[in-house]
Amino acid sequence: MTSERRTGILSASIGAALWGSSGIAGQILLQGKGIPPEWLTFFRLLVSGLILVLTAYFLKKDIFSIWKNGKDRLSLLIFGALGMLGTQYCYFAAIRYSNAPTATILQYLMPILIIFWTCFREKRRPSSVETGCTIFAIAGTALIATAGDFSSLSISPLALFWGLLSALSCAIYSVVPVTIIKKYGSPSVVGWGMLIASVVMGLISLFTPFTGTLDGETLGAFGYVVFFGTVLAFGLYLNSVAYIKPAEASIIAAFEPLSSIVFAFLLFHTLFGFWEILGIAFIIIAVALVARK
Repeated sequence: MTSERRTGILSASIGAALWGSSGIAGQILLQGKGIPPEWLTFFRLLVSGLILVLTAYFLKKDIFSIWKNGKDRLSLLIFGALGMLGTQYCYFAAIRYSNAPTATILQYLMPILIIFWTCFREKRRPSSVETGCTIFAIAGTALIATAGDFSSLSISPLALFWGLLSALSCAIYSVVPVTIIKKYGSPSVVGWGMLIASVVMGLISLFTPFTGTLDGETLGAFGYVVFFGTVLAFGLYLNSVAYIKPAEASIIAAFEPLSSIVFAFLLFHTLFGFWEILGIAFIIIAVALVARK
């Protein structure tokens, strides 16, 4: 294995682990400190967006050029207001009603939704691999939601609702900005998307009273979510695709839900039964096969 390939694999692995652990920090804020998901989402988007836009500026990028093209501006607004906002808020809402590993796994259904969109856009039927991945993903979701007892749900209906909506938002987040990211670069597009989402979330947050405990632990967990779970994780993932194929990086990203499970066990002593573990394995296998293809 070359040093460049080792660097790429290590970057993708650490980035995925940071993404997974940021969900645990979010769980501390939402469940332990009682911070409303609306306010947590708003502050995360605002601070992370400012950091990424400033990063693009210091990298000598023209951060305002994207606003000068009407079509690109519309794509950016859709990306921020629907994809970015939905991905962030729905994920935290799912954590609030369940836990970080469950929310992460449900959000991980995103590639399966992209399969359906791709087939619809290309006016074709899913391939045998795509069909098999979809079956694995649906079966995995059902096992997580029911713990093998299909007569009832083992997780909150609200957790399932927000988790699936998070996956849908994440699919929008992944598909909509492809063209403008190629044109303007990821830090600028994602940074502006976060700032747009923060404006919308800020208006929504005005109708939600700010509650919870504001102390050193709260600020520390929030700082971890922003700097390690968002900015650094994002940077490491982008760095990885400079050394390995994007499909390989996507497969390594399967470490994200696994890291979330490990951290949840270490910090909260969260345990999953046989059927939930089997469901998690089904979803990870499905996503890995999609990425591989």
